[in-house]
Amino acid sequence: MKKTIVTIVVIFSSYFIIAQEYRTVTDIDGNVYQTVQIGDQLWMAENLKVTHYQNGDEIPCNVYNDDPSNSAIYGRLYTWYAVDDERGICPEDWHVPSENEADSEWQILVDYLGGGSVAGGKMKATGTIEAGDGLWKTPNEGATNESGFTGLPGGFRDDSGVYEELSITGYFWTSTEEHSSASYQRSLYYDWSGVSGFAISKSRGFSVRCVAGSTSGITVDYQSDWNLVGLPLEVEDASYNLIFPESIEGTLYSFDDGYSLETSLTQGEGYWLRFESAGSTTITGTPVTELTISLNEGWNLFSGITNSFHSSHIHDPDGLVIPGTIYGFTPNGYSEAEIFYPGKGYWIRANNSGNIILASD
Repeated sequence: MKKTIVTIVVIFSSYFIIAQEYRTVTDIDGNVYQTVQIGDQLWMAENLKVTHYQNGDEIPCNVYNDDPSNSAIYGRLYTWYAVDDERGICPEDWHVPSENEADSEWQILVDYLGGGSVAGGKMKATGTIEAGDGLWKTPNEGATNESGFTGLPGGFRDDSGVYEELSITGYFWTSTEEHSSASYQRSLYYDWSGVSGFAISKSRGFSVRCVAGSTSGITVDYQSDWNLVGLPLEVEDASYNLIFPESIEGTLYSFDDGYSLETSLTQGEGYWLRFESAGSTTITGTPVTELTISLNEGWNLFSGITNSFHSSHIHDPDGLVIPGTIYGFTPNGYSEAEIFYPGKGYWIRANNSGNIILASD
């Protein structure tokens, strides 16, 4: 990844900020992007336009109305499947930001800018088409771009290939999945100063902004008394009293045809762990997008990867998993699980010994 420090002292166009220091980042195709520091985060200040993954393979993507000139301004439109591909859509040491948790990267950005009702105005490029000084439709409500994010109304491509809402809305994919056919996005609007987020079809084509950093922080909530837990990230020291510092000493148990007392956690394994009271802990480390889990015949405890994922993303080529036998544990007791959350443990029953693969795509 190539990084450069530049200082903008003139207006390149009506939607860039004057006299703000930027760092640039270059993608595998050689496209150079302005970036901007917002709080503790470093964001791209332009929409992604790359056409190749980090390994050189071509990315399936589109430009609005299939007009190549739109790519230079609005970037390209990607499905969530392209965004989530393990080959990597963002430049080296950058990634697609997370969503739908209090500590997610998108939520940190929105909170830093004052909350969901005003953050959009601070993120949108200024000016309007009608006034001849911008790309947004009038009124471009509340737009100040004081953050330097320079959000653009790139519209979207629907599931049938129809392009809509250029100059009206900017949609940005997140890395967070809701279920097998929908994932979360964030959106900016011409007639509102806020920023919204909701899950939608993974097949839609949306813009992408990348955020710097190859490490992540995951906040894991726990209840009073016993919990099923796991390790969602690669960490230097997996001692349970460092990962879960408020846990009760000597209460970490693994299961392998019987319970065993443990002192540290292993990725992919599930554990019982006890706490005096409800709370949360933040685990920092390197994201894990795929894990191979070894199962014994009968009941097993396992845990997931860095992102939440649907049960349809458990790859089970040998048909080991007995249908209807995956359970999570909550204050109300056991319940059948379909969505698996980072830092949580789950029971699973197998009809034979073998391996399954957990993946975010």
